[in-house]
Amino acid sequence: MKIYAYYQNISQSKQGEEFACANWWKTSWTNQGWEPVMLNRSHALGSPIYNKLQQKLMANTMGLHPELLNRFDWIVARFIRWCALYAAGGGWMSDYDVVNKKFTPEIAKTYEDHGTLHMNCGEPAYIFYATKEHCANAIKKFIQEPIVDSNKMINESEVLEIQNTLDDVLHLIHHAKSSDLEARSQVMLNTLSDEKPV
Repeated sequence: MKIYAYYQNISQSKQGEEFACANWWKTSWTNQGWEPVMLNRSHALGSPIYNKLQQKLMANTMGLHPELLNRFDWIVARFIRWCALYAAGGGWMSDYDVVNKKFTPEIAKTYEDHGTLHMNCGEPAYIFYATKEHCANAIKKFIQEPIVDSNKMINESEVLEIQNTLDDVLHLIHHAKSSDLEARSQVMLNTLSDEKPV
């Protein structure tokens, strides 16, 4: 079973750190029996509604809080990745700083069988399952509905009105966040090391 992530070069980010995160992402998901696939903007261009979504995102830069404007490339990537997943035919997608501890394809299959869109809620989506049709509907909604307000991005789950259906999965993965002491890649490595049998 494939797990997708999306990479887009963002000027403010350190490329070496992003690549390190992507490598630990790939290692952790491979260890749990998945086939990791990294998508990028060239895949997103395969979606027929990419241009409309890009226009909507660009139109949203007007009147944005400066702090949000500084992170706007990151926001664009979060929504454009739905076009890449659509072009790939749908499936599971996570951020590439998500470590898979014990989330197996067998567990994932039980969610797929529900036939509904699944994602974490209450913060920006870092793991979700969407069919190609779900992706098309989500992209249409992103084009129609507000996705930012003056100083924050509206979470995908709020725009799509999704309840958290992945509660039972979130403890099987770890979404790494950097701190003053550790970069995300180091947090990911530590998480992976903790999961190894002694």
